[in-house]
Amino acid sequence: MPKDIEDCCNSHMTIKDFEMLFGASYDGILLTDANGNILLFNKAYVDISGIPAEVLIGKNMEQIIELGYLKKSVALMVLKEKKPVTITHIDLPHGTCIVTGSPIFNEKGELYRVVTNVRDMTEIYRLREELEKAQEMEEIYYQHLDKEKNPDLKNEPVAISAAMKEVLGLARKISPVDVTVLILGESGVGKEVIAKYIHDHSSRKDGPFVAVNCGAIPEQLLESELFGYIGGAFTGALKNGKAGLFESAENGTLFLDEIGELPMNLQVKILRVLEMHEVTRIGACSPISVNARILAATNRDLEDMAVNKESFREDLYYRLNVIQIPIPPLRERPEDIVPLAMHFLNHFNQIYNHRKRMSADVLSMFKQYSWPGNIRELKNLTERLVVVSSGEYLDCLELPCKKKGKNDPPAVQVSRIIPLSTAVEELEKQLLITALEEYESSRKVAAAIGINQATVLRKMKKYGLVRTYG
Repeated sequence: MPKDIEDCCNSHMTIKDFEMLFGASYDGILLTDANGNILLFNKAYVDISGIPAEVLIGKNMEQIIELGYLKKSVALMVLKEKKPVTITHIDLPHGTCIVTGSPIFNEKGELYRVVTNVRDMTEIYRLREELEKAQEMEEIYYQHLDKEKNPDLKNEPVAISAAMKEVLGLARKISPVDVTVLILGESGVGKEVIAKYIHDHSSRKDGPFVAVNCGAIPEQLLESELFGYIGGAFTGALKNGKAGLFESAENGTLFLDEIGELPMNLQVKILRVLEMHEVTRIGACSPISVNARILAATNRDLEDMAVNKESFREDLYYRLNVIQIPIPPLRERPEDIVPLAMHFLNHFNQIYNHRKRMSADVLSMFKQYSWPGNIRELKNLTERLVVVSSGEYLDCLELPCKKKGKNDPPAVQVSRIIPLSTAVEELEKQLLITALEEYESSRKVAAAIGINQATVLRKMKKYGLVRTYG
């Protein structure tokens, strides 16, 4: 123990009293001399800094830096600047710490001691992050709630990502023009939503919007549904006949979803409607003029079907493909996941008279999931959670197993046989490299891969991945 502290103890308290007080401090304390040599430190400093006591004993702070435990030393900064210095360490084993160095001057005005105080701020920062998340969730919730109440925005498709903004921009641009549009995209991406958006922004918005799924109606009934029939045209036909969907969409829009499922014999008739703007009911001799805009959609590769497989008429494909609007799957526009989830949450809260909220954990899991069923799957899952959840907040425990990643492909692939010890080391190294690229601190790396931070630091050093820490 330095003589000045010993003298202080002899005049006011015992050395044992001082050591008890020094060791009981919640904050880490380090005392160095005017050359940066370590004189004293308490247990809290060892615990918070992660630097073993045996490393600190008899060392200079320059040596601690050379050993890779620190990037910079507050004590050395104080010695250089001759004034108090405060910095933040974000990669210490306990997390984030505030480090303050204070100079001590003797009676001659010479700096001869530096006291370094290390305060663990992890819990405070964690609480602050939780508060920020809660505030963010409240903001998102009320933002989308306000949107639902705004009649001008209520029917606007959710589009936060640049990709969907581009889709809506193109749809809005071609809406006023009576051009045929082919909407492409996987099942569940919202093709009908875009078709309705085009209709609502066209000169036909006051007319009917008629949607038909060409793959959902049996082939023998589809022709009569689309083109209608006259009385007595076939057994079971209505006496006065029936208008088809082309006629029902008069002065409006007919949306032909899953048009790739159309049988060949109907493709010819659809082409005639597009070319001549007239239909002939089943059993009739003369055609009827129709004034309906045609929008079509498919999740299949129509060009390949038409050109290579000859399972779709090439002339009809080119007639439909005047304007093409591809909609990206939800997994390619993750920015839209949370806004869509909040949109559906508000929607189903109104339907079921609930006041459910989305927790940050559920939204985090939503963002990590690949959504093979796209927006339709997200909508259905949100409805399920609203219905089955018992608390105010939707719970991750109520998610189906596959949403928790249990059906994801293996994260580790084996390409050749190597010794198990070598494989384990290679996996550890690659996992650390990947995690370090994504997270800015070893604390977050440790949390992500499920080990303590001291282990992360040790393995980083083992594989030559040691960072210098501020």
